[in-house]
Amino acid sequence: MLKECPPPEVSVLLPVYNTKEEYLRACIESILNQTFTNFELVILNDGSTNNVQEIILSYNDPRIKYYKQDNSGITKTRNKLLSLAQGKYIAIADHDDISLADRLEKEYNYLENNPQISLVSGWIEILNTKKIWKTKPSPRYLDFLKRCEIIHPACMWRKADFEKYNLIYEEGYYGAQDYALFAKAAKYLNMANIQEVLLKYRKHENNASNQKSKMSSESEKIQKEILNFLTDNIKTQKLLYNKFAQQDVTFLQNIFSIRNDRSKKIVRIFGLQFKLKRNFKN
Repeated sequence: MLKECPPPEVSVLLPVYNTKEEYLRACIESILNQTFTNFELVILNDGSTNNVQEIILSYNDPRIKYYKQDNSGITKTRNKLLSLAQGKYIAIADHDDISLADRLEKEYNYLENNPQISLVSGWIEILNTKKIWKTKPSPRYLDFLKRCEIIHPACMWRKADFEKYNLIYEEGYYGAQDYALFAKAAKYLNMANIQEVLLKYRKHENNASNQKSKMSSESEKIQKEILNFLTDNIKTQKLLYNKFAQQDVTFLQNIFSIRNDRSKKIVRIFGLQFKLKRNFKN
């Protein structure tokens, strides 16, 4: 009898749609050439009309798992990829970015050595510039009231932790789908950012993040959801937004934090933890 191969430690999820050949090859090869090798590269072609399939099939690497579907949009595609993943950890890749050779190794080792952390990401460098996008080492829930403190295409998370709280991408978002996911995850899970560049980000006219009006609208919706989770009082919401979104909240978060355990809010003030009695909706 043939022995069944054990699942890979990491599933790298790559959605693809009409990607330029030079961008797609650079992305795929940056994953295949990682110093960490125990992974599967799960690629889902979302109904591309160019030569994407030909490019992918030109790679003879058993770690590549290729699927295709009719065009369904990026959010459904990412959730489909999550359902196909077999690994203990989920790593995100975008079809036009380049992961540094030791990215997966550093993230995998970080999560293995820090079981209290459910997600890790890092900094990115904008390709063809010397600009570096930096993030906080230990982002907390209130940090997401200001901006998304996790860089999506550079992140890796513990699959079981996200599944425990049914954390997937929400259909109502396009450009800020990652922000919405991580802002919700921050209610339950601890996150971290390795304080160094792990990925080179390609900025061009087709980036989802370039749709500024839609991104701004979606970000405001996420911030409103955070405020609604904290309090129903509109005046208090405005105060919180003005204090937290516009200023550095590190000191305040050292004395106050909030999480939930599925059914109740948990508030920590000056190191003391309280579980509120009333139930609430996520």
